[in-house]
Amino acid sequence: MAEGSATGVDPAAIAPNGLLRTRVIDDVATLRVLSEPVRFAVLRTLMVDAEQDPPVMSAKEIAAALNEPQTKLYRHLKQLEEAGLIHVAETRVVSGILEQRYRTSQVNVTLSRGLLADPATGSEVGSAVTAAMDDFRDQLLAHLRTGEIEAASPAANPSGLGMILQAIPSSRLSRPRALEFHRRLAELLEEYGGADDPEGVLVSAMIAWYAVDPDAPAG
Repeated sequence: MAEGSATGVDPAAIAPNGLLRTRVIDDVATLRVLSEPVRFAVLRTLMVDAEQDPPVMSAKEIAAALNEPQTKLYRHLKQLEEAGLIHVAETRVVSGILEQRYRTSQVNVTLSRGLLADPATGSEVGSAVTAAMDDFRDQLLAHLRTGEIEAASPAANPSGLGMILQAIPSSRLSRPRALEFHRRLAELLEEYGGADDPEGVLVSAMIAWYAVDPDAPAG
C-alpha cells in the first residue's frame, strides 16, 4: 500500500506510480486540515501531475512556489503529514542540515457523502470549498497578471489556448437531458483529467455542476 494511506481510502485503488488514486475524506479533523488556505495551496502544489510524476519538494522549494515565508510552512506541512495527505519521500543533508522533501500521498482528494450530507459538518465543508475556490481564483489572477494566460477565448486566440470563464444560469432540463449532461461532463473530466505529456502545457479547471432533485427526501 502507498505511503500516507489512511482510513476512508480503497486500498485496491492504487495509481500506476504507487500512490493512492483517491483519498476519501470522511472525518472532520482531516477536513479542517484542508480548510486552511495555505495548507490547501501546499497540497495543490504537491499534487501537480500526481497521476504520473508528482513533485518531491522541500519546505524551501514549496515556499518559493507559493511566495510564502519558509518558516510559515513547517506547521502546515506537519499537519498535512499527520493527516496522511502528504508524506516524507526523501531526506538529504544540505549544508550540514537534514532536509526533508515531501510528496503527495494520493492522486485525487474527495469528500465522503456522509460529510457532505451531515448538517453538523456544514461549516467545515463550506470552509473547504471556499479554500479550494479561493486558491483557484488566486492562481488564475496571478497567471493573468503575468500574461501566462490569454484572456481571449480559445477561438479568438491564435495559439488556440486561452481561458474559458462562463456561468450557466439556472435552467430546467428534463431528467434524461440532465443525466446526459452529467454523464458527458464526467467522461470529459475522466478523459482529460490526467497528465499525458510531461512537457505539455499546464491546464487547470474548476467545474461545479449540480442538479436539484425535487423527488429527494428532505434532509
